[in-house]
Amino acid sequence: MKGFNRFYLWGVKMKYHMSIYTVAGIFFKAVVNALQGVYTVDILTMLQMLVVSMLFACAETAIFPEGKAFGDSKGRIILWAVLANAAFLGGALGFGWFRGAPVWAGVILVVILEVAMVAMWYAMWLERKWDTRDLNRNLKKFQGE
Repeated sequence: MKGFNRFYLWGVKMKYHMSIYTVAGIFFKAVVNALQGVYTVDILTMLQMLVVSMLFACAETAIFPEGKAFGDSKGRIILWAVLANAAFLGGALGFGWFRGAPVWAGVILVVILEVAMVAMWYAMWLERKWDTRDLNRNLKKFQGE
């Protein structure tokens, strides 16, 4: 049962990040489409974004596994950033998600991607920092200090 619970918790956290990435991609696709006078997003594009987001979220959980120190390894952070760019920029270029968008819109989307990835890394770091603080506080209570 312990193994199932660990896998279940991993799945919940992975799907949470996957959904954030997917919704962000679909939102930006909808904005770019609206600027081009199209007010729909193709279901195949949404599916592609979902799959890319799921693969990246799975990789993310392997890079930052539960129970390991977070952010201490610059190598893991760099690997995560490189994979994020490869997944989302590669998906956008490979699947043509933003085909027909002007170059300036592509530049803005890349800048937004970079800012969003920094924000996501900060949120994950902050969550682990608070968890560690709470665990340490509870340990001191338990030890009677």
